[in-house]
Amino acid sequence: MSIDRPPTGHTRVHRLRRHQFLTLHPARGLCLRAERGTLWVTIDGDRTDIELEPGQSRLFTGRAKVIVGTMGGDAVLSLTTVAAPSPRRGWRDWG
Repeated sequence: MSIDRPPTGHTRVHRLRRHQFLTLHPARGLCLRAERGTLWVTIDGDRTDIELEPGQSRLFTGRAKVIVGTMGGDAVLSLTTVAAPSPRRGWRDWG
C-alpha cells in the first residue's frame, strides 16, 4: 500500500495489520511515529533496518523509498509532513 502525502503540518493515522506494508516514496519531509505496536522500517539502499517502539519517531530527509511493516502484530502509526529540508546534493543524501 502506498499513501498520498498529507499537507504540511497535517497528520494522517494508519493501521497496519501483520504482514501488511506501507511504502513511502518519496519519504523526504515525513515524520513517522509509532503510536501502537512496533514498526519495522527499511530505507532503500541502507543495510540497517530501524525498529520504532510506541512513542518513538523518525524524520526522513532523503529521497530514498521507505518501507514500513509491523514486528509481530498489528500497529498504528502517524505520518506528519514537515517543511522539506533544503535540497542537498551528494552521496550522503540517502535516507
